[in-house]
Amino acid sequence: MRVYKIEGKGYECNKYLIVGRKNILVDPGMPEGFFPTLEKIENIVKDIDFIINTHCHYDHTGGDYLYQEYFHVPVIIHNEEVEVLKRGSDITLSSLFNSKMIPPKEVIPLEEVLDELKRCNIEVVETPGHTKGSISLICGNYMITGDTLFAYSVGRWDFPTGNLEELKSSILKLHRIIQEKGISKILPGHGEDAHTHNLDVKSLLLRLEF
Repeated sequence: MRVYKIEGKGYECNKYLIVGRKNILVDPGMPEGFFPTLEKIENIVKDIDFIINTHCHYDHTGGDYLYQEYFHVPVIIHNEEVEVLKRGSDITLSSLFNSKMIPPKEVIPLEEVLDELKRCNIEVVETPGHTKGSISLICGNYMITGDTLFAYSVGRWDFPTGNLEELKSSILKLHRIIQEKGISKILPGHGEDAHTHNLDVKSLLLRLEF
């Protein structure tokens, strides 16, 4: 299994292409990034098997429908956010980006593909706090953390369904998993990667204390 990073431009998120037993696109980003991202994907693989969103926000999911139409694949998101995505709800925050959310046509709850992900050696970690349905993905010794944990900061909790106490618990959970599983690098939803030996989780948590 290999994980390729496709950096987001501007407010758009980082996208990740997992290549292995299944080819999986994590967080397609916004519609305006479709063509340059597609070119990079097709330089690596010709098809993907499905799309996974780490959470429902528009900068991660706004382009879902374009990749779904092109590759004819389902979109996967945590059960808590399936209806948010299907309805193109305001909870996606599309209005913050002066855009309207176009929902993907086929959205499947994450729980329905957990066994398939295990066969691909991908582990899902529920990490609520930034949003109720936020998840992280463990791919070998890498961890894709969405907007829960960044190289030098943590995700916001002041958006709809966000929760500070849940975010703290999720960060502590990720810290424990990083140590237990020997994760070498986190791949966040925005910004640069972080080698875990440079990650100061205690300092990040202290910033959340008022």
